[in-house]
Amino acid sequence: RTYSDRYARVWIPDPEEVWKSAELLKDYKPGDKVLQLRLEEGKDLEYCLDPKTKELPPLRNPDILVGENDLTALSYLHEPAVLHNLKVRFIDSKLIYTYCGIVLVAINPYEQLPIYGEDIINAYSGQNMGDMDPHIFAVAEEAYKQMARDERNQSIIVSGESGAGKTVSAKYAMRYFATVSGSASEANVEEKVLASNPIMESIGNAKTTRNDNSSRFGKYIEIGFDKRYRIIGANMRTYLLEKSRVVFQAEEERNYHIFYQLCASAALPEFKTLRLGNANYFHYTKQGGSPVIDGIDDAKEMVNTRQACTLLGISDSYQMGIFRILAGILHLGNVEFASRDADSCTVPPKHEPLTIFCDLMGVEYEEMAHWLCHRKLATATETYIKPISKLHAINARDALAKHIYANLFNWIVDHVNKALHSAVKQHSFIGVLDIYGFETFEINSFEQFCINYANEKLQQQFNMHVFKLEQEEYMKEQIPWTLIDFYDNQPCINLIEAKMGILDLLDEECKMPKGSDDTWAQKLYNTHLNKCALFEKPRLSNKAFIIQHFADKVEYQCEGFLEKNKDTVYEEQIKVLKSSKFKLLPELFQDEEKVLSPTSATPSGRVPLSRTVVKPAKTRPGQTSKEHKKTVGHQFRNSLHLLMETLNATTPHYVRCIKPNDFKFPFTFDEKRAVQQLRACGVLETIRISAAGFPSRWTYQEFFSRYRVLMKQRDVLSDRKQTCKNVLEKLILDKDKYQFGKTKIFFRAGQVAYLEKIRADKLRAACIRIQKTIRGWLMRKKYQCMRAATIALQALLRGYMARNKYQMVRNPNVLLLHCSFIPAYLQDKAALWCPLENLKSGVVCNSNMLREHKSIIIQKHVRGWLARVHYQRTLKAIVYLQCCYRRMIAKRELKKLKIEARSVERYKKLHIGLENKIMQLQRKIDEQVRAPYSGKMFGSLVSSSSVALWALTEKCTEFSLSCPYFLQRQELESENKKLKNELNELQKALTETRSPEVTAPGAPAYRVLLDQLTSVSEELEVRKEEVLILRSQLVSQKEAIQPKVNNNQQMYGVVKQSPQDYHMLNEDGELWLVYEGLKQANRLLECQLQSQKKSHENELESLRGEIQSLKEENNRQQQLLAQNLQLPPEARIEASLQHEITRLTNENLDLMEQLEKQDKTVRKLKKQLKVFAKKIGELEVGQMENISPGQIIDEPIRPVNIPRKEKDFQGMLEYKKEDEQKLVKNLILELKPRGVAVNLIPGLPAYILFMCVRHADYLNDDQKVRSLLTSTINGIKKVLKKRGDDFETVSFWLSNTCRFLHCLKQYSGEEGFMKHNTPRQNEHCLTNFDLAEYRQVLSDLAIQIYQQLVRVLENILQPMIVSGMLEHETIQGVSGVKPTGLRKRTSSIADEGTYTLDSIIRQLNSFHSVMCQHGMDPELIKQVVKQMFYIIGAVTLNNLLLRKDMCSWSKGMQIRYNVSQLEEWLRDKNLMNSGAKETLEPLIQAAQLLQVKKKTDEDAEAICSMCNALTTAQIVKVLNLYTPVNEFEERVLVSFIRTIQMRLRDRKDSPQLLMDAKHIFPVTFPFNPSSLALETIQIPASLGLGFISRV
Repeated sequence: RTYSDRYARVWIPDPEEVWKSAELLKDYKPGDKVLQLRLEEGKDLEYCLDPKTKELPPLRNPDILVGENDLTALSYLHEPAVLHNLKVRFIDSKLIYTYCGIVLVAINPYEQLPIYGEDIINAYSGQNMGDMDPHIFAVAEEAYKQMARDERNQSIIVSGESGAGKTVSAKYAMRYFATVSGSASEANVEEKVLASNPIMESIGNAKTTRNDNSSRFGKYIEIGFDKRYRIIGANMRTYLLEKSRVVFQAEEERNYHIFYQLCASAALPEFKTLRLGNANYFHYTKQGGSPVIDGIDDAKEMVNTRQACTLLGISDSYQMGIFRILAGILHLGNVEFASRDADSCTVPPKHEPLTIFCDLMGVEYEEMAHWLCHRKLATATETYIKPISKLHAINARDALAKHIYANLFNWIVDHVNKALHSAVKQHSFIGVLDIYGFETFEINSFEQFCINYANEKLQQQFNMHVFKLEQEEYMKEQIPWTLIDFYDNQPCINLIEAKMGILDLLDEECKMPKGSDDTWAQKLYNTHLNKCALFEKPRLSNKAFIIQHFADKVEYQCEGFLEKNKDTVYEEQIKVLKSSKFKLLPELFQDEEKVLSPTSATPSGRVPLSRTVVKPAKTRPGQTSKEHKKTVGHQFRNSLHLLMETLNATTPHYVRCIKPNDFKFPFTFDEKRAVQQLRACGVLETIRISAAGFPSRWTYQEFFSRYRVLMKQRDVLSDRKQTCKNVLEKLILDKDKYQFGKTKIFFRAGQVAYLEKIRADKLRAACIRIQKTIRGWLMRKKYQCMRAATIALQALLRGYMARNKYQMVRNPNVLLLHCSFIPAYLQDKAALWCPLENLKSGVVCNSNMLREHKSIIIQKHVRGWLARVHYQRTLKAIVYLQCCYRRMIAKRELKKLKIEARSVERYKKLHIGLENKIMQLQRKIDEQVRAPYSGKMFGSLVSSSSVALWALTEKCTEFSLSCPYFLQRQELESENKKLKNELNELQKALTETRSPEVTAPGAPAYRVLLDQLTSVSEELEVRKEEVLILRSQLVSQKEAIQPKVNNNQQMYGVVKQSPQDYHMLNEDGELWLVYEGLKQANRLLECQLQSQKKSHENELESLRGEIQSLKEENNRQQQLLAQNLQLPPEARIEASLQHEITRLTNENLDLMEQLEKQDKTVRKLKKQLKVFAKKIGELEVGQMENISPGQIIDEPIRPVNIPRKEKDFQGMLEYKKEDEQKLVKNLILELKPRGVAVNLIPGLPAYILFMCVRHADYLNDDQKVRSLLTSTINGIKKVLKKRGDDFETVSFWLSNTCRFLHCLKQYSGEEGFMKHNTPRQNEHCLTNFDLAEYRQVLSDLAIQIYQQLVRVLENILQPMIVSGMLEHETIQGVSGVKPTGLRKRTSSIADEGTYTLDSIIRQLNSFHSVMCQHGMDPELIKQVVKQMFYIIGAVTLNNLLLRKDMCSWSKGMQIRYNVSQLEEWLRDKNLMNSGAKETLEPLIQAAQLLQVKKKTDEDAEAICSMCNALTTAQIVKVLNLYTPVNEFEERVLVSFIRTIQMRLRDRKDSPQLLMDAKHIFPVTFPFNPSSLALETIQIPASLGLGFISRV
């Protein structure tokens, strides 16, 4: 809305809440001086505009944009919008992180939140920064990713006030790097990096009024990485240690934590020599009056500190040395001085605190007591020793304590760096800067001046970086770049550090003999007052000055500046300490001499440390002391320049920490304090720079998806960019309000809000139309129902009335009763109206008679009709019963006839077989007759065979005579006659050609005939038995046929004839047989017709399928051709090559399959050839023994094919011991799972290995068994290690390992495993060895392979899940894309490279088909599918809980639909009982939670009962994240969330927010015996196992 719109909402300034929301009651017109407003609480007011600027109050953003992850997504970018958005997210949604362009704003919740666990780290790892909700882990991941991608060092700059959470944020960033990168060595460098935190916190953090764990120094930690981006080490630089805290603490504050940890641990035996006591005993620890922090156990913290020191390599002796020095500082603080006079003082004799200090430090008591009360003055000619006053002595004591502590601090930092240093060359680093934010107090001194100076430098670097990024974005999108006027704080920096600046004048004054704070202040006034706009003088003070910083004006008190800048420490006291017998103490000051470090010369309290040790080649005398006298300001400026150089050489990432209130109340937001910090940390400056140009940016696809509702159908073109241009030109007439880039549309501030208003109005109008239509439809339905009900009631009422009237007319009693009253009535009337009434009575009597007559006629017709209806129904029922009975009789007869037909058919087959046998025998005899040799024996054989044939023929004759089928009997007789004639002729021929050589007992012909005679006699016996069986069947059939024929004749109404006529017409049942023959012929023809028709349809269907596939292939080729034509030449060539490769690969696979088939055929033919050759050889050898060579040459005998019985295999495989490695190599290491799975039986390698084990067991060779099993297990492990990321390989070996395990169980001989075995399988059981131990080893191996399989499929599914289940719009148009700001989320529009739900389902199909091909056990497949669905559900839910943009009603609908598709997949695969659906229950309930109503107590009760699979934390998180996508949705009230929490407070569930996506369900391997017989297994030649043989 604009100001001209009534009810537009604006922000107006407020002294309490900073900004208040109000609503326009009257349209604003140019020239109006007053705005009529109404506040949210209902109060009306008049808002006066500034007469000079006439600036209007800032407009509010639409509610749909409030609560966005990125502040730059707001349409109106200004201070109240930023403040309100942060407040809504922090208070209502409990979200502490928010993006502001490139800055992460972190608000301290003052409460432990479950959002920093390892599961959260894993969730953010590998994600794009805009894809997940704002988090410190997202910034850390972005830095890590850019370091690896851009080969450039990174920096994370964490700043904020004391108590805002800087240290915690830096700590979590380092924890993230340590977790995701791992360590390149075995030294656990990441643990050491994290262990440095407790040490640095103990010696550098303290309790302040604002923070219980405030960092009183700045630090920059460089985390080093190698070329593989694993942590190899770290290095720490420190800045401005607050040394003044060692000797002084304000009210309610504490000294550094380490002092209180020492006092709390004073009772430990090793600390007895330190003579420590309660913290209230020491002057340096009791001044704040608050020695204890609530909830902190100092003794326990001391244990953590010592453990961290040990982990970092600081030995126990050095630790005790550190504690000894720290205890000495505490005792030094208790040293008191007695005044002699105004200018001198002394230490009391045998003063106990000083005695303890000297004992601990290993120095002489007298020397230290002397130099604490005296100082040495050196002139050009002489040296004087001068006593000092008590006040100066106390100051000197405190300066010494601060100096010792500062040097100890540096020494510890140096040793920490040594422990974190790596010998491996550092490839890149990520720096984490934890530095103090802008500070302003009631009294600001030198410390605040240095801090604010550092923040001015950091803000300048920040502004330049933001400005640079904006410029790069505009240039990349080819948007005209106009110079944006942004705040440049270079003048303020020049005021501080330039020549004759504040620091220069301070250093100059420090060099003056009589320099003081007052004279320095006057110099400042003379130099900068009225000359620099940023420098001011307070009205009521001559010892202070004001600087206009980028954040605010700050007044600094000049008192103490000089003293803190000079950092005066008496050298005589230092010399005494250097002469100490305690080794560690001189080390502190030796380092001071060697390293030109600013640390030692820092009185102010904060110490910069140089990162590298600078060693001058040759030092001139006095150079060290000169360097030692460098001022703190000079040293701090140098270290700050070094820091800025480092930051400018890296890619910076910014984290701005905000303190929400000064009372440390959890989730309490103080608007005043928040605005101060937002102004101070540069967030508002970022907003201002963005708002000056085009802050709102949309890609063309996102704009089209969001505002498609504003376009008409004719506006939508294939070119999305042109479509958006056309629509925008119609919607926004002022072309200066937007710009078209290459990939994005840039909008001025407020334009997105205007578009959202138009969109909301359009949707509202559509909703009203839909409501109008539905309400009209409902009212019409209601009216139609009422009308139908009324008509029905009327009809019922009229029917009731008509029936009553009919009953009255039909009842004769009523009629007679009425008639009886009529005469009496007429008689009464007759007296009065006799003549007239007589006439009337006649008419009435006639009419009554006529009515009665008509009634009788109606009754007659109705009664007749009823009788006819009753008769017809009865007739139909009788006919129906007759039909049923006849059908039953017919069914019985049909059943009997079918039985007869079957028996006759069998007889026919047997008879045909007998005829064939006789014909074969005659043919063989005929061949022998034609031979030139015969004999007596041969004739006798033939005669005997002819006798057998005659007997057989007689049997056949009897059989045919007994059969009632006359036609068949005649046929058999004619065949037998022919056979007799042929036998006679054959016998005559044999008698004519007899020869003694041929009929000799050893002759080949003799043997052949003898074999043939044996086979014929066996066949004869079989035929005899069959004839007996057939005869018995035919007798029974003959008895049953006669009554059936009679019944059939009666049933079908055959006219009765005399017995003679019947026999003449139906002799031997000929008519019935002819009828049955015709029926059978018809059935046969019909069956043949159906089969031909079916084969024709199948052929037609196959041809249609081929045509369809050819069409699809043609279309695909055309699409590829069209796509290739659109591509550039290089891409076209690459695409065509890729297509050609795919085509050739498919052809190659087809040819490989054909080759496999040909190989099988060749192997089969070779095998048959070998058998035939062997038989021929045996036959030839037998003939050579009995026949002379001449006969063999002249008359060769053709070999007779005599079948041989094949060898009986025992299901074992034999191999040589030296071939074991070859077996493992060919069968395991070099085996390709795809070829085996497609062409061979599942689990073939397992069967082969077991058969080899069986043979070794059969030989009772334990060494061979052990060696083979060990080699097998090692081989499987080796192949999985080599190709462990290939799903097919892992699945194949999981299946084979389980099958091998099942075989060992099935053939173990144990009764429990032999229940389902066949007797033959029981014979194959192992006999000599119990392999139970190896079964356990194989079971453990199978578990490992299963876990590896789960990891592989998780790695494959992981990239698909979030995109397919959450981001992709499966139901198009349900959810619109909202503005996303600078951090662009991954678009939910399906591009070519994005994964969809179909991608997931295709991958699931692939997994399932591979496992089925490999023959994996069905129960194991169910467990794998359950694990897959758990991973999908867990990853989806975890991302949902970390993404505010996904928690909406429409997204809940998308998730429900996606889950239903997964359930449908389970049904298709018959896996609904696998438990996979139950693993999706938390995701289903989360989707339901997004969709249910969330307002009343009843809704809360329903949610609590519905979401039993979600934890309380997850339910509350989803409700907090719930975000309306359209204006018609409502946010969840905070009170409703509180109600849910109260109802769920008694529920005992895990406090963990995310599901454990890495959880693997326990796997079981149910025993699954195989029905495959081992002896039938063939070993294909493709496996290359020719060296093993079947046994």
